[in-house]
Amino acid sequence: MPRNIDIVVLRSFISVVSLGGVSKAANKLHVTQSAISQHIKRLESMLNTSLFIRSGRNVTLTPAGEELLEYASKILATNDEIISRFSQSVEKTSISIGLSEHISHVYLPQILANTAQSSHIEIDAKIALNQELYSDINNGLLDMALLISEQGIHQQKTVSQYQLSWVSSPELNPDEFTKYLPIVVYGGPCLFRTMMISILESHNIPWKVVYSASSIGDLKAALAAKMGVSALLECEIDSSLQLNHPIFQPLPDLPMVDVLLHSKSSYTTAEASRLAALIQQTLYK
Repeated sequence: MPRNIDIVVLRSFISVVSLGGVSKAANKLHVTQSAISQHIKRLESMLNTSLFIRSGRNVTLTPAGEELLEYASKILATNDEIISRFSQSVEKTSISIGLSEHISHVYLPQILANTAQSSHIEIDAKIALNQELYSDINNGLLDMALLISEQGIHQQKTVSQYQLSWVSSPELNPDEFTKYLPIVVYGGPCLFRTMMISILESHNIPWKVVYSASSIGDLKAALAAKMGVSALLECEIDSSLQLNHPIFQPLPDLPMVDVLLHSKSSYTTAEASRLAALIQQTLYK
């Protein structure tokens, strides 16, 4: 009697490979870690071979695992294609993408406009600060992320570049701040905060944090309240902010930054892979 391989265990196998571990695969597939482990054991028992070399939490494929990966990818792609072709209600393919809030208003409309024509495509967008998005993509919680980086320090292809500039309310009175430069920054780890403080320190300019923001909304509110100065990208500076305030005259220029797309190397379905390629094509125009 012929034996049949369960599609569910193959999907668990591919998820462990693509995400780099059992816990991340469990989160992605919304099952327990023990369920994923049992799927792998069933597969190894059925094929009478070891598929992974386990070292702590790290897993790498054995030669047999590498060979199975090729077959399993084809089987899942065919399975998903059949379901999509004959299903009465078309199942949506979802891609989760994170965007730095500094540039989300520029790129999210492009992404949505280029995927809106396909009713089976669903974009799950998360807007947050760089640090949180880096953590999410490294932990397998996002398929891709559009992040801001210092110029030239990463190998990823650059989507765009923007100038970082000093900004303030046009009504800010420089006479009130003669002993130190009042700066409005993001609380916690933040690239712009680090750049501002570093360049002020290197030019021996006294400074003081007068407000720690949690989002672009309250950062701009603090600037509008004439509390101090901050640094923003040219693409997020509106008419309520001033670029050439007299208080900036002694300040050194801020650097440009890169916008980079971090994405997974592989996806659990062929449709997800095609959608990821479409998004990348949209961004790299």
